[in-house]
Amino acid sequence: MQVSAPAVEPVGDQRLQRRQRPLRSAWLVWGVAAVCYFAALFHRASLGVVAPEALDRFHTGPAVLALFSALQLGVYLALQVPSGLLADRLGPRRVITGGVLALAVGSAVFAVSGSVLGGIAGRVLIGFGDAFMFTNVLRLAAQWFPADRFGRVAALTGLAGGLGQVFSTLPLGTSLHTFGWVGTFLGAAALTLVLALAGWLVIRDRPAGYAPEVTGQAEGIGHTLKVVVAQRGTRHSFWVHFVLMAQFVAVTTLWGSPWLTDAQGHGESEVGTLLMLCVFGFIAGTWFAGQYMAGRHLRRERFTLGLSVAVVAVWALLVLWPGTLPMPVLVAALVVIGIGGGGAMLAFDGARAANATHRSGAASGVVNMGGFTAAVLIQLLVGVVLQAVAWLPAAAAYRWAFAPVLVLLVLGTLAQASRRQHRAS
Repeated sequence: MQVSAPAVEPVGDQRLQRRQRPLRSAWLVWGVAAVCYFAALFHRASLGVVAPEALDRFHTGPAVLALFSALQLGVYLALQVPSGLLADRLGPRRVITGGVLALAVGSAVFAVSGSVLGGIAGRVLIGFGDAFMFTNVLRLAAQWFPADRFGRVAALTGLAGGLGQVFSTLPLGTSLHTFGWVGTFLGAAALTLVLALAGWLVIRDRPAGYAPEVTGQAEGIGHTLKVVVAQRGTRHSFWVHFVLMAQFVAVTTLWGSPWLTDAQGHGESEVGTLLMLCVFGFIAGTWFAGQYMAGRHLRRERFTLGLSVAVVAVWALLVLWPGTLPMPVLVAALVVIGIGGGGAMLAFDGARAANATHRSGAASGVVNMGGFTAAVLIQLLVGVVLQAVAWLPAAAAYRWAFAPVLVLLVLGTLAQASRRQHRAS
C-alpha cells in the first residue's frame, strides 16, 4: 500500500505571501468602492457649494432650494434599509455599480435642466445613487477584512467621503467659473460613468473561497430588521449618527454657503475656504475616531457622547450669538461641526459590533437613517423658518432658523445619554 507524503507546512515567506495576497486584494476592492463613495459625497455636497448660483439658475427662493436638498436626502433616507438589505442579498458589486450609474445620470440631468422640476429630478437621481454607496462599501469591508479591522476601515471610508466633499468646495467653484454650469456637471457625469465601469470590473463581493457565515436558514426581511433593531448597540448608534452626522450635513450640503454669505458677510472665496475647513475637521475627526476609538466599546461611547455635547454647545452659540461671529470663533465652530461629522463614523463600528456579519448591511442602513432623518428635518425646517422671517436682517433670520437644529441635537443627545445610562444600570 502506498503511503502518501505528509503535508508540508509552508515556510515563513510562503505563509506571509498567503496572508498578504488576500489583504492586497481586500485593499484594492475596498479602494475602488471607496472612490465610488468619494464620488457620491462630491455629488451630494455639490448643491451646497453652488447654492447661490442655483438660486439664480432656477429662479427660486430658499424654501424651494431647501426642497431640492430635502428631496435628495429624503430619497437617500428612504432607501437606507433597502440598501442594507440589498447589500446582504444581491452583493455590493451590483448595487454599487448601479448606484454610480444613477449618480452619473443625475448629474447630467442637473447639468442641462433650467427648470425647478428638472433640477429636482437631477437631485432625486443623485440621492438615489448616493443611497447605495456607504452601506455597500461597509458590507465589502465586513466581508474582506477581519472583524478587528472593521472600525478602522469604516473610518477610512469616511475619510474617502470627506475628500469627496473637499473636492466639491474650491475645485468645484473654480470649475464652475471656468467651464460654466453645464460643462462642470456634464464633466462630473462623464467621470462618474467611467468610475461605474471600473467598479464593475474590479469589485468582488467576497474573497475567493470565502465561506459565508452559517445562519441556519435564509432570514426574512422582517425578521432581519427586528433582530437588528432589538440590539441596544444598534439603537445607541442610531442616536449617535442622528446628532453628529445631521448637523454636519446641514452645513455642508445646503445651508453653510448661504449662511456664511448672507448672515456672516463673507465673500465667495472665503466661503469656499471656510467650508473646506469644516470638511478638514470631518477628515481629522474620522481619522482620530478610527485610530483611537474604533473597536473600544466604552471609550467609543464616552467619546461620542462628549462630542455630541460639544456639538450642542456650538449650535447654541450659533443661535445665541448676537450679530456676526468673530473669525476665530467662526473657524472654531466650523471645525467642531466637522469633527462631529467625522466622529459619526463610530456609529457604524458600534452597529457592526452589535450584529452578526450577515446582518451588517441592514444594521448599517438602520444606523444611517438616524443622521439623515435629522438631516431631512433640518433642511426643511431651516428653509421654512427663513421664508417665514424673511423680513428680518439675515443674521437674525439665520439665528431663528438654526433654533430647530439645536432642539433636534439636544433631543438626540439626551436619547443617546439615556441609552448609555440604561446599559450602565
